[in-house]
Amino acid sequence: MKTVALVGFAETTRDAVNQSKADEIWTVNWAYHYPFIPRIDRLFEMHPVWVYQSTTKPEYVKMKEHWEWLHQPRDYPVYMLADFPDIPRCISYPLKEVSRFIFGKRLLKGGDPRSPFLSSVDYMMGLAIYEGFERIELYGVEMGSDTEYRYQREGIKFFVGNAVARGIEVYAPENATLFSGKKYGYEGGQMIFRQDLERLKEQVQMRRDKVVARMQFVQGQITEANKVKPDTRKLQREHSKAKKVLVMEYTKAREDVLLVSAFEQVLEYLIKELDLEEHLTLEIQNPLLELDWEDTL
Repeated sequence: MKTVALVGFAETTRDAVNQSKADEIWTVNWAYHYPFIPRIDRLFEMHPVWVYQSTTKPEYVKMKEHWEWLHQPRDYPVYMLADFPDIPRCISYPLKEVSRFIFGKRLLKGGDPRSPFLSSVDYMMGLAIYEGFERIELYGVEMGSDTEYRYQREGIKFFVGNAVARGIEVYAPENATLFSGKKYGYEGGQMIFRQDLERLKEQVQMRRDKVVARMQFVQGQITEANKVKPDTRKLQREHSKAKKVLVMEYTKAREDVLLVSAFEQVLEYLIKELDLEEHLTLEIQNPLLELDWEDTL
């Protein structure tokens, strides 16, 4: 069975590539820096990295060094957006051929043919399908965060589905999160609309902001009250009564903050449950530990 291992940088599953028996190992960007890669047979650099070649900005030093490295001799090819003659073993990614083979003109949006390559992994998946690999293994490919990976996850799942539909076996380690969702309807269900919970969560967040502001305001009043030193006993008694009222208000405000925060966290849990996420645990966190406040009582 002709097998290829596609390797990303997600720490949860990337090391498992060392147990792979794949015929080829493909990876991306500057993976040559990382010891978890046993070898590299093909490298994919699908970013316009050449725009950083003359930069002096310190945040782009890594990209500049990567661009310089690409000009050094190596034992394996590097696929890029275009063919650069001065980069050894550079191959222009066969976008037209791969797109025609996988999509043709069958994926339409408003009548316009689409070919959604949303990440470097999509390009690797597309080429593996195009070249006829019979098994594709995924290591370090999770798309688990809510940053750019959230929309990139859509692409990788599309290509996985395309591969499976063509009879290609797709493998991921047991602890991978990429395909860990529950079967909609069979393993979970929606007894309430997700939009309702989102709308309620927004209301709760507005309420939380108000009660936190109230707690901090009363806290500031207590701080100022502690600075006051009444001269007479009468003023001392009045000051003491006023401070007790503030303490009661402050205690009530703290309770409101805790209650609203707990409600918000429960809503977040329920939204994830409706999204059929696995391995969920409801652990209510104390928001007062995260706020910048001092005990002024």
